[in-house]
Amino acid sequence: MIPFNVIKLIGLSVSLTMLAACGDSKISAVKDTRLRGDEFTVGETLSKIKECKSTDWTSEIVNNATVVTHTCMVKLDDELLNLSKQGELAALKTRADLADLSVTTALSQARNIHADALRSSQERATQAARRVAEVDQRIQYIATEPRSQFISISGAPLRRGEAPPDEAAWEARRAENLAAVNAEKEKLLAEIEAEKQKHQTAIDAAQKQIDDASTWNEKYAQEIQRTYAAVAKEVETYYDKSHAPKVKTAFRYREGGNAEPIGASLFIDDVEGGSAIPVYLMDPKRMREYLTYLMKNGMGMGAPRLFDERFPIEHIGGPDGGFRYKNSKPAA
Repeated sequence: MIPFNVIKLIGLSVSLTMLAACGDSKISAVKDTRLRGDEFTVGETLSKIKECKSTDWTSEIVNNATVVTHTCMVKLDDELLNLSKQGELAALKTRADLADLSVTTALSQARNIHADALRSSQERATQAARRVAEVDQRIQYIATEPRSQFISISGAPLRRGEAPPDEAAWEARRAENLAAVNAEKEKLLAEIEAEKQKHQTAIDAAQKQIDDASTWNEKYAQEIQRTYAAVAKEVETYYDKSHAPKVKTAFRYREGGNAEPIGASLFIDDVEGGSAIPVYLMDPKRMREYLTYLMKNGMGMGAPRLFDERFPIEHIGGPDGGFRYKNSKPAA
């Protein structure tokens, strides 16, 4: 009698064999597909790619659909490696050059803000002076206006038979009007002073930004040079190591129908680095073109990102911002 555990193992083995056979049939169907009436099948085309040192086919269920993937382990030659390294270094240089513009840009912006604040302050001061002059004219007019035999105390013309205001009432009215206009002037002067202080605060803040950016000019340039050199050294180290590029071409499989390409991506050390149209499915000789396109700017090291991480100075915007070291002191 066969033990129950042995029966379970036999059953599991048969199940795995059936699944493998099922997977193989799907892979075979994809390999036998001819895209757009091509002369060669997908399998034949992919097998002619010289840049693949080895290949692998897999299938899996993704979102209730069967996806068959061809993986090409790329032969990474010196030409491709050097192309990627130079692209990485070029991207790093571009990032360093952009960083070099930070202080210059901040200084230019601060100067523009300072000039705008001065101009606005001068314009508002001119307007304020005109408003004060208008109030002073009113005060002068009220203070010197003579009593008229034809004008009532309210300032309206006298009606027929109406007696003109006596001198005491006229002067009392004058005093009331002067008090009201003088109070208006005091309020206006207070508003003008508050606005003046506000403009002066903006002017001082912009000047502080100018002084701050001017102070950091030399330090910023030194840190850019130091950070660039450090990251460039990391790039050299990275490209001296061996890497495993792979191109994965995915197809959607439908039973009874043709396979459909759904994506092609380059992976560097099992990390996806980019994707592009799989032109090599039209001509296997174009795999070189595909690899060159995706690797010309680097192999996913991200030197510009590393530059940002290593750069020790940060710039904080706003009137209270400025340049400062990310840590309490510069990195060694």
